Amino acid sequence: ARTLADMMQRWPKADYAEQPARTADYVARLFDPSRWSAETPLKLILIGGAFDISVWSILLNIPMGSAVTYADIALKLGKPGAARAVGSAVGRNPISFAVPCHRVLRKDGAFGGYHWGVTRKRALIGWEAARTAGAEAA
Repeated sequence: ARTLADMMQRWPKADYAEQPARTADYVARLFDPSRWSAETPLKLILIGGAFDISVWSILLNIPMGSAVTYADIALKLGKPGAARAVGSAVGRNPISFAVPCHRVLRKDGAFGGYHWGVTRKRALIGWEAARTAGAEAA
């Protein structure tokens, strides 16, 4: 419900249609890395400014189980003084897990803010750490 409310606030003129079967398959693929493949990528439509899109593109390339800082992303963009602007762009990410903004930490290693709450950010990071540790052990 909160996700739908968030979407309706961002795009008030959009038409929303419930599609449980399609959504279930998408969510299953999203949360099961064994189903990820270059042949069948998840398709995302992201609406934002050029800076936001460039930040979100970097987020999409942070491997599961890894983390970077806002300053790291600013450096990748060639804008070393833009860590705060990166933080703002990360905060505007409209698709929480699909564009993994939870993998961004403060320079001091603290979790920092998260649109869906620090508890959820901590849970996502823990879930990914457990999955990647399990994959490495196998």
